[in-house]
Amino acid sequence: MKKKVFWALFSLFLSILTFYALFYNSGLSLSELWINVKEASPVWLIPAVLCMFGYIFFEGRSLVLILRTLGYPAKKRRGFLYASADIYFSSITPSATGGQPASAYFMHKDGISGVAVTVSLILNLTMYTIAIITLGLLSIIFFPRVFMNFELPCKIMILIGIVMMFLLTVFFIILLKRQSILVTMGNIIIRIMRRMHFKTAAGKFEARLKTIIENYNECVVTLAGKKKLLVKTFLLNLMQRASQILVTVFSYYALHGKLTHGLLVFAIQTYVVMGSNFIPVPGAVGISEFLMYLGYTMLLEEEAAYSLAILGRGISFYTCSIISIITVLFGYIIIRYKKAREQSALNEESK
Repeated sequence: MKKKVFWALFSLFLSILTFYALFYNSGLSLSELWINVKEASPVWLIPAVLCMFGYIFFEGRSLVLILRTLGYPAKKRRGFLYASADIYFSSITPSATGGQPASAYFMHKDGISGVAVTVSLILNLTMYTIAIITLGLLSIIFFPRVFMNFELPCKIMILIGIVMMFLLTVFFIILLKRQSILVTMGNIIIRIMRRMHFKTAAGKFEARLKTIIENYNECVVTLAGKKKLLVKTFLLNLMQRASQILVTVFSYYALHGKLTHGLLVFAIQTYVVMGSNFIPVPGAVGISEFLMYLGYTMLLEEEAAYSLAILGRGISFYTCSIISIITVLFGYIIIRYKKAREQSALNEESK
């Protein structure tokens, strides 16, 4: 009982600490955010919050779908945990893929093999990136003037984002199709280990490498023959990205914006996502707000643009990060609790 109380209090402490750190580092004012929330229309704030949850849900659903195809009976609620781990740790690390190891940790604890975890995360990340590119291309086709109206530094960041996403997609596709790359990478690791005089560890890794590659290839072949799966994972990732962007659209409506400008706000926010996605700053903090503010001034007065940036970012990123870390902490506590029960049962049997 004491352990349960400790972990509950520890979770609450970390949640509060995370909440404070996110707002303190960003310069985002809680009082300003609260004023905007009070002035906003609840009719539109509700769908904005639901879309924030959709951003987590759709990624989790995609991961569960891939894992089930690979033969693992993953549960939907566990998918929400996997996605929360990915989203939270991506938000505090200077990398778009910083949350992958955290997501992999919970998958591994659920008994999913390392190879299946790797393949599922790579495939999902590939579809995730393609989804952003798709929305970006649609914005360029239908709203080219929005891009042209951005300041030069913003244009450069957006173009860098597009190029990086394209290169990342190509890399992941090659990684899924050519297992020889993994063999090469594995051999490089083995050579490094031997030069560092970890000969025993290098020998064990070398012995396992062939089995790992065979299992990896088997997983890839299984997924490659499932065209419907690829389409579904792409659509789920497309809905995930759209959900995140729609948070800003509904926030714009909540602040009494014109209904006819919804698609324009969606396009602006899509450019913001592309421009900030690969900036080497945790969660692109500061960069996203900068792009959002400059983007919204195309449509709104400065004060209104600032309010929209605060409200939209406050829901889509900061609130989402808080929900994610709370989910991760409870997930970790449950794992510890189950492990303690199993250990207790083993001790009882041994008596």
